[in-house]
Amino acid sequence: MLIGLIVVTVLIAGFVLGSRLYATATAPPLPGEQPRRPHTDRPPGVTSEFRRALAVPRSDQKHRLRPYQLRGGTEQVPPGQL
Repeated sequence: MLIGLIVVTVLIAGFVLGSRLYATATAPPLPGEQPRRPHTDRPPGVTSEFRRALAVPRSDQKHRLRPYQLRGGTEQVPPGQL
């Protein structure tokens, strides 16, 4: 009997605390307050930036480059040169 009374008390206290927290929470934003996507002709997630790998320098077998000596990177390709 005592355990049942404790369980009911905890449930009522949880309900009261939850309703107080819900009452003090801020309201969700109105549809006019929602953020808008920038106006583009592309669908979401599509990028228009293309990159090309830089050229790897050539050398002979005696003086070959090690991986840490290579400067990996990319160069940006203008949209007209696809």
